[in-house]
Amino acid sequence: MLHPFIAGMAQVPRIEISPGVLMPAINFGVQNNHSLAIDLGARGLDTANVYGDGQQREVGKAVRAAIAAGIPRSELFVTTKIECCPGTAFAGKGSSLMCMLKKDPAKDIAHNLKELGLDYVDLLLLHWPCDNMDASVHAYEAMEQSYRSGAARAIGVSNFNASSLASFMPRVSVKPSINQCGYSIAGHGDDLWGRDDATKQATEALNITYSAYSPLGGWAKGGTGHVLSDPTVNQVAANHNTSSAAVALRWVTQQGIVTVTSSDKASHIEGDLASFALHLSTDEMARLAAVQ
Repeated sequence: MLHPFIAGMAQVPRIEISPGVLMPAINFGVQNNHSLAIDLGARGLDTANVYGDGQQREVGKAVRAAIAAGIPRSELFVTTKIECCPGTAFAGKGSSLMCMLKKDPAKDIAHNLKELGLDYVDLLLLHWPCDNMDASVHAYEAMEQSYRSGAARAIGVSNFNASSLASFMPRVSVKPSINQCGYSIAGHGDDLWGRDDATKQATEALNITYSAYSPLGGWAKGGTGHVLSDPTVNQVAANHNTSSAAVALRWVTQQGIVTVTSSDKASHIEGDLASFALHLSTDEMARLAAVQ
């Protein structure tokens, strides 16, 4: 369900991911200056334990500064994540060390809140599936406790493909509100970490909101440069007198997908926020979906 963004930013919708929990349709992730994004109208901030304590502290500082400037905490939406002991397919050769250093999930959640300097977060995610389903459920159970205690207003998962999600769902008590995966033009056909149309469809069939990180093509073959220089993307942008980045972002958000992007450049942040004024036709959406 879409709701108009408050505080004069009606062009940016919020999506109800859980009863009474309205998430901005665009959120800003790893970057150096979240306060700049807030000043320009952003209200969704995305961070994680693996992004480092400094990044979480920066997000928390930006939130507290915004509150001091008169923006209600209820208008700001903060997402953080805890990670599992990952398989080598996800984390590479360093995964064994990460497993040895891994702490208790409940302690990881408490650590995130401490570094953020916040009493609660709006969304807490399991950053990726664990090495086995038992471990994934164990970590999620700690998140369920945070949800019940009010430390997290909503909880969810990230990088779960359709089959992982199907195995996971019967074993949890609190339905995930979000499944955050990589998704973009030319980057929606890889099911390894849920970066595919089938996972999007399976997620939505469960009444879970699908969310996209790297919406400009970070996981597409050839990366963001390939997507933003694609002739079809550029032609659609020219037809609307806008940027290829706005088209790439709007192709994702027009599907009702919550996005996570990032930039420390004011003009890029403004363009991202303004992209919701763009409406792509059915034909344009189909042509962009066919980009390889």
